[in-house]
Amino acid sequence: MKEKLLEFFHAKNYWPRSFEEIIFELRLEDQRHEVKKALKELTASYEIAVNKKGKYILPEDAGIHVGAISIKNSEYGFIGSAYFDRDFYVSKADFGGALDKDVVVFQIKHKLSPIRGMNREAKVLAVKSRNMKFVVGELEKKKNVFYIRLDRQDVDNVKIINPDDYQVGDIVKAEIVSYKPLEASIVERIGIKNDIGVDILTIAAEFDFSDRFPEEVVKELDGLPKDASAEAARRRRPSLETIITIDGADAKDLDDAVGIKKLANGNYLLGVYIADVSYYVREGSAIDLEARRRGTSVYLVNRVMPMLPPLLSNNLCSLNPQTDKLVIACEMEITGEGEVVNSDIFPSALKTKYRMTYDAVNEIIAGNPEQREKYRDLCDDIFLMLELKNVLNAMRERRGALDFDVDEGKVIVDNSGRPRDVILVERGEGERIIEEFMLAANETVASTVYYLELPFIYRIHDEPDYGKMEAFRSLVNNLGYRSFKRRVNAKQLQQFLSTLRDEDSYLKVLLLRAMAKAVYSEKNNGHFGLGSRCYTHFTAPIRRYPDLLVHRLLRKYLFDQDINRDEWARLTEEISGIAEYASKREREAMECEYRVNDMKKAEYMANFLGERFEGIVSSVTRFGLFVMLPNTVEGFVHISNIKGYYQYDGNTMRLIGPGGNYHLGRKVTVEVVKADKKSREIDFKIVYNSNRVKGNGKRRRSKQKGRS
Repeated sequence: MKEKLLEFFHAKNYWPRSFEEIIFELRLEDQRHEVKKALKELTASYEIAVNKKGKYILPEDAGIHVGAISIKNSEYGFIGSAYFDRDFYVSKADFGGALDKDVVVFQIKHKLSPIRGMNREAKVLAVKSRNMKFVVGELEKKKNVFYIRLDRQDVDNVKIINPDDYQVGDIVKAEIVSYKPLEASIVERIGIKNDIGVDILTIAAEFDFSDRFPEEVVKELDGLPKDASAEAARRRRPSLETIITIDGADAKDLDDAVGIKKLANGNYLLGVYIADVSYYVREGSAIDLEARRRGTSVYLVNRVMPMLPPLLSNNLCSLNPQTDKLVIACEMEITGEGEVVNSDIFPSALKTKYRMTYDAVNEIIAGNPEQREKYRDLCDDIFLMLELKNVLNAMRERRGALDFDVDEGKVIVDNSGRPRDVILVERGEGERIIEEFMLAANETVASTVYYLELPFIYRIHDEPDYGKMEAFRSLVNNLGYRSFKRRVNAKQLQQFLSTLRDEDSYLKVLLLRAMAKAVYSEKNNGHFGLGSRCYTHFTAPIRRYPDLLVHRLLRKYLFDQDINRDEWARLTEEISGIAEYASKREREAMECEYRVNDMKKAEYMANFLGERFEGIVSSVTRFGLFVMLPNTVEGFVHISNIKGYYQYDGNTMRLIGPGGNYHLGRKVTVEVVKADKKSREIDFKIVYNSNRVKGNGKRRRSKQKGRS
């Protein structure tokens, strides 16, 4: 009945109706009781509303909407909704029991004024879904009540209902069992406060990531085939003889291998071979369900929270050298213009010849005689790979692909987990070779399935938000750069990036923030940043669940020829759900990585209190400015730590005062005045006429593959 009524309310020609009018129009005279009950339930859930005349209307006509609440402190917060371009203020009295980041039903308190920013206030009517499902922290006790104290603005602590097997001082993860009152049940002991690595594990647990696996997953590992030689013997072998892996020196989950040769017609034959995780991880198994729940592996300084258990990620599936391994092959014939003219995707088996590192490949390319002698039978292949990398990169540049090449910091820790250095990581030629080859394979796989018009999961990247790009355009205009068009395309942004002065490299970060986020989808909307019409993630099934799904779909469609139109609707819906959830987990993994890095950077900078560094202004607000050091450590300079009176100009993002303008990119000298590991905050103050400045910008090679 509720579905029937909702369909009626959402019809294009619907106008407010009374109960009797609804009964009459839908001819439900003999179901008056059921209609009344359904209307009551729909009203209670705010799916419909009742106006002052007692007639039923859509909730938005009553100023009722759905959004996410962000609680800034114990007194107020804001609600953002896709229905509006700006947020609504919410006072403490109108929180309605909501906690930070909950999805809520809210009502606009006043009629929206035509004056921008006026009367944008709302109150929470109901909590639609809770964001906080787990809490992590130190177990404490007061007056025989056990609780976890939370470092949050919206709630102080959570009562623990099952403390018997735990001790005060334990760091625990607890599942919320009641929100009114707020109570939780401990599900995992993470460690003791000062144990090595507990600081990182605590943050990981806050995002529901862990390096431990449930008992049912561990048991299932015993039944996996440990010897794949029989299956390998049944599979077609690659067309290329010399196949290698190229990864970071400390990588253990080697999920991709490559090979290359020049064909008689002058084209390149590129082979990209990806670990066949789908052979071991069967759909619906305990291992599969846990991998889907995790969504992705997370790399946290010196620790990995893996999507798959180490037996799979580091052993059975990892393409370790000189061992028979099962793979999904994507072999491509590529012209000198970078066009894929032929491709073949098939289940295969291989033995990789070498386990190469990025450093070794980079040294070979740079001319290191020892490395060239050590790998002399590989040198021709490596230089052919470099040649094809340049071809593919030129092709992507022609179609408008964006390469931000933003500085990335890496925290180096000792055996006790203490940070000893923060360095810059680089993408050398070895990293770029693998990046280009993976992009080519991902595009080829996506295009193959797309043109078959079959349900699939894509990696999409929408055009930038108009409002954000307008703000960025205004900023760069004020800095003297040639303006790009209002309806910006990737080619224009690419040209803009190529004109950036070295001292304005921070604009890459600001532009990146203005861009949409790449996500997974069952719809192929193209990838703006890559300039690609059709893209997916195929190359990392050990560490990304969507890639594992892609492998299963390839097996279903291409290898088993299982194309059943009757299940397309169900399959598309399932893919849509996985895509949405995987996108969410990816965002959470990135936020987890940021928090751990910020924590370790703050811990590291605590060693330098009172010391001075050179940096550049990376962001400006009305309350002060952020300064980034050459090694990517960023700290805040409160306006009170700048001599003189300064005013903020939002149009140009400047603080204007007696000491001149503090603008983006300005070089400054700062002194470290605070570095707090717990809050992950670093505070600086501006130093004038300084001659004691530390340098801090060492570079080292990249160890991880990026996201695109």
